Amino acid sequence: VSLVPLVFPLSFVSKKTVQQVIHLVAQSHSHLEPLFRLAGYTLLTLFLIDLLAILIPLNFTNPVWEFQLANQIVERAPVPILGFIFVLIGESQFRIFKFLSWLSLLGGVLYFLLIPLSISAIVRIDQQSSGQISTRLEQIQQLKEQINKAQTSTDVSAILSQLNPQATPPTIENPEAVKQQLLASLSQNERSLQAQAASRENNLGTQIKNTIKISLGALISGTFFLVIWQKTRKIVNRS
Repeated sequence: VSLVPLVFPLSFVSKKTVQQVIHLVAQSHSHLEPLFRLAGYTLLTLFLIDLLAILIPLNFTNPVWEFQLANQIVERAPVPILGFIFVLIGESQFRIFKFLSWLSLLGGVLYFLLIPLSISAIVRIDQQSSGQISTRLEQIQQLKEQINKAQTSTDVSAILSQLNPQATPPTIENPEAVKQQLLASLSQNERSLQAQAASRENNLGTQIKNTIKISLGALISGTFFLVIWQKTRKIVNRS
């Protein structure tokens, strides 16, 4: 038994039928252009509103805010990318098309700038955290030395005044007992700070991984925007 393929002969398709199909495709494309344009502008508007909510209030001196800014903008990258694609597909006005072409270049540059911003922010966060812990540990060590050197009730009272200047120093009848209480409290604070330092070191790997993720996302998004700019620039130059 031979198998005869079900092939529709091209000779059976009339020229009129082909023209009708082409006309329907062109007509459907003309109807879809406004929808693409509307969808694109909607996505870009939503992204702009979201971006303003992220930026305001500006706090570029805060590395935590800078890191969160870069992370949130990269996470929302698909929204402006799809918005640009839809608008460029549906936009027929040359001036707007040209403006969007240059805007895509700006978007690419901004996404590339998020790479050094996120790296700088995470380095400063780690330095600040490490510096704060080191400073507090040094202060505790200095207080311990002062307490160990204290001999009289007056010396212990002076240390209490140093720890809490606003409070009235109590009458100290047993300075040695007060010294032991202070040393025990400082030792507990010291152990807590050492635990924080160990936790910071353990979290450093996660922070580095998040920074790499943000940097790669910004690199991919920025490259895509530059590709859009390059392709649209060729169209603009030919027009």
